[in-house]
Amino acid sequence: MLHRNRLFPALAGALLLILGGRQAKAMSLPTSAQDSITRYEVLIDSSFMAGNLGDYPRAESYLRQALRLAPKGQLQAMLLNNLGGLQLLQGKDDAALLSFGAALEQSPSDPTTRYNRAQLFVRKKNYKAALTDLSLLISAYPKNELYHYQRAMVYLLTKEYDLAENDLRAIIDGNGESLKARVGFALLETMRGNYNEAERLYAYLTDKLPRNAEVYEGRARMFLARGMRGFAQRDINLAFEYAKGGVPATLYRLRAELHESLGNEKEAEEDRKQAEALERKAMIR
Repeated sequence: MLHRNRLFPALAGALLLILGGRQAKAMSLPTSAQDSITRYEVLIDSSFMAGNLGDYPRAESYLRQALRLAPKGQLQAMLLNNLGGLQLLQGKDDAALLSFGAALEQSPSDPTTRYNRAQLFVRKKNYKAALTDLSLLISAYPKNELYHYQRAMVYLLTKEYDLAENDLRAIIDGNGESLKARVGFALLETMRGNYNEAERLYAYLTDKLPRNAEVYEGRARMFLARGMRGFAQRDINLAFEYAKGGVPATLYRLRAELHESLGNEKEAEEDRKQAEALERKAMIR
């Protein structure tokens, strides 16, 4: 979670610059400055180890102390992004939003933090704010397929289907062979209720990607929307099989929908809880 090899030299360099020039050596620093760097490294190491052990409150405490020693700017922004990640793992979504916001105040062009915040806005159903962050990312990186795809998915949530289509077509315009964009189009047609077109796209995708979990998850979603629960169950099972150890939160949520439609409330709740846990971990970049 914490990029130690990137953080230590950055802090040392920043302190050296503050104390008198890029050519200064660590050995010439005053003892207090050396102590600050050493303490910073210990705190980052301690936070990293605590996080690996799953002790997120302690990891957050160490990281907060490290933040006090870091100069403002890109380094502190990186630490604040990491702090937001630790807070997400503890279910402290509002605190994470504040941390991501503080990081962006110091490094507004950082795409990682802005993307993390956009994801969190989506999970909190603040779609307008998520679209703002994604639009800023696309403005800075107009050919980035991931940002276009994610904005298209948010437009699907807001039922702005024409805008979702525009983003998916932007991907196709830059990469005519993009299968990811076609996965998005299949989902778009499902949302529009154009099931025949969606099924045609999924037939193409299962031919090109016969063991792709995302494709089977999408087709299962279409079948569920059509009330074809047996076919949906089959594709959900295949999606879990092909995902192996990397089952996404969306697949658990889809299975929860299926369970709910069958009256299996206990199983649905278990899948929703699993999805929430995965969503938090997925946002730690």
